[in-house]
Amino acid sequence: MIPATVVIVNYNGGQTILRCLQALTESHPADRIVVVDNASIDGSSRLIRDAFPSVSILPLRNNTGFARAVNIAASRIRHDGAIVTLNPDTVPAPGFVDALVAPLADNPGLGSTAGTLVFTSNPSVVASAGIRVHRNGVALDAHLGESLDSLATEAQPIFGPSGGAAAYRLAAFREAGGFCEAFFLYLEDVDLAWRLRLLGWESLAAPGAIAQHDYSSSSVEGSPFKRRLLARNRIWTLARCLPEEIWLRDRASILMFDLLAAGHGTVMRDRASLQGRVAALAGLPMRLRERTAIHARSSVDSCDIDRWIAPAVSPRKLLRLRKMTSALAQSSTR
Repeated sequence: MIPATVVIVNYNGGQTILRCLQALTESHPADRIVVVDNASIDGSSRLIRDAFPSVSILPLRNNTGFARAVNIAASRIRHDGAIVTLNPDTVPAPGFVDALVAPLADNPGLGSTAGTLVFTSNPSVVASAGIRVHRNGVALDAHLGESLDSLATEAQPIFGPSGGAAAYRLAAFREAGGFCEAFFLYLEDVDLAWRLRLLGWESLAAPGAIAQHDYSSSSVEGSPFKRRLLARNRIWTLARCLPEEIWLRDRASILMFDLLAAGHGTVMRDRASLQGRVAALAGLPMRLRERTAIHARSSVDSCDIDRWIAPAVSPRKLLRLRKMTSALAQSSTR
């Protein structure tokens, strides 16, 4: 087994992160856990320090977002094993970290693994088992809404992991440059999955690594904050990472999705998603400059990437998934 450091980003996690740490420390050494505190004001750092004195706390003076917080923690890890990212609103099952990291020890070409997140309100339903990308540029949690019992019991190849329950080989994480800090929160894991793929790293879903998840408890499912960042970061991910050949083939589907989404936002008076798209366009020149550097380092051709891209997902299915996740997320907070 290769060494693994678990990084949890905390922002006013209160009792929720204590529950996560309690479950995690039952089967993983506390001195291999780092909590990066994004300037919490609820006293949760003190609660963590009192309850788990062996857990390292890295306090930050400002809320830097998930991406930068993880990058800071990764820069301080001295071993060359794995970094495990875990949301503070999860409860990992016993042996979670070992099951997540074990595949990395046997396959030097494996850059990342994905755990399985299930809804706290209904642990038989999958919230995420990795990332799936579609031809209209949509990235979704793989197997979202499916029965946990329907998942394969053996490790399966995937596009990449969700950052809420992921293990990254540190060599791969560092080669790719870590998370893009401009994203702040949301889809930074999709962007990293793209870049790891472009560098030739593989990814697997590790079915034995299961954690319950209070879906979007920190930023609230469907909140304006989340909708704005998702709209912005979707465009930035495609601008930075999508190979030119795939863009030329799928651009009509990608642009149509955003036109429909913008129209839906206008009709529903969803200012947040519209603001996100405006912010994406404002930042596009920088993202395109980053794109040049990313693709200059790519070691695979577009055919290797294209085999991972699923057919376009329909707006109707997206709305159905959104309603389902919103209902399950609300149930977990009652």
